[in-house]
Amino acid sequence: MHHPSRLSLAAVSLTALLSLSACGGQDEPSAADPAASDGSSSEASSTPSPSPSEGGGRGDTSATPVPEADLAVEIAGDDISPNAAELEVGVGDSITVSVESDRAGELHVHSTPEQYVEFEAGEMTQELTFTTPGTVEVEDHDTGDVVAFVDVR
Repeated sequence: MHHPSRLSLAAVSLTALLSLSACGGQDEPSAADPAASDGSSSEASSTPSPSPSEGGGRGDTSATPVPEADLAVEIAGDDISPNAAELEVGVGDSITVSVESDRAGELHVHSTPEQYVEFEAGEMTQELTFTTPGTVEVEDHDTGDVVAFVDVR
């Protein structure tokens, strides 16, 4: 009789362990994103509920919840927001950039080394890491509009 109850206890423990790791493991969705870096940043939101695919409506089950972005860029033709947003980050730290656009394009990140955020029409996210202190300008390649200034300290 002891064997079945130990087996049940082990199954309950395993289920609880898997549930806990699923709740705290925000690195897993970004690992499915080929544009994501190493996923070492733990600054992503730990509440997956506010990220349903509201605008997508495609029912694509491969789409994963997008972590809350430090810099959320919206592009409609030549209209881009934000305009010269100011962010602050420590040397070696990362920010998450999300882009929602009706066209393909590229953001230039004038850091050292220089970085790029290439995007297609639709939604995407990418993590940027800053290794050199200074003020970094992020601009849309097509329009030259400055989207953000990142103060790397």
